[in-house]
Amino acid sequence: MNLLSVDSISKSYGVRVLFQNVSFGIDEGQKVALVARNGAGKSTLLRIITGKDTPDSGKVILRNDIKVGYLDQEPDLPSNVSIQEAIFSSNSPVINAIKEYEMAVKLSEDNHNDEHAHRLEKAITQMDLLKAWDYEVKIKEVLSKLDIHDLNQYINTLSGGQQKRVALAKLIIDEPQLIIMDEPTNHLDLDMIEWMESYLQRSDISLLL
Repeated sequence: MNLLSVDSISKSYGVRVLFQNVSFGIDEGQKVALVARNGAGKSTLLRIITGKDTPDSGKVILRNDIKVGYLDQEPDLPSNVSIQEAIFSSNSPVINAIKEYEMAVKLSEDNHNDEHAHRLEKAITQMDLLKAWDYEVKIKEVLSKLDIHDLNQYINTLSGGQQKRVALAKLIIDEPQLIIMDEPTNHLDLDMIEWMESYLQRSDISLLL
């Protein structure tokens, strides 16, 4: 199944031509590396594909029913929110169930009363219905592997490297069908890189890197 088609796109800045008539496609499960010298226009090409920039000519066609995740070199995260709010901004039922469960657990630990106990019971039931427990385990693994621990920290207090890891965690947790990454290993140590390589080798992941 074709996920992405790039058809004869070109881009110039003034008299400087970055690329001309570039065409390629990515099918489900394919992993594609874009390799070129610095300044050749790799990031611009990725931004065009993700709709953050426009080509001078040509077109990009993404399959209508797929979810695309994009990791920019300089992630644009909202600054006035916590890591937890940034990572769990998806409106998927599973993510919402996990957010409600985590909140219910915290409230029941802080305040032992019937109201919070009932809220926790309802949250557990919803987790069961959506089979969200395995997903919660996966989230905790992702955060641990990327050395993200204090989810109450605000984005504007983080270094550039920490923000890149938060953006990477959000992308992986969102489980897009097509992952597009611009130099993702920046700000990652060797253990993190090896873990990410292992994750991206999964057969169901389609990747443009």
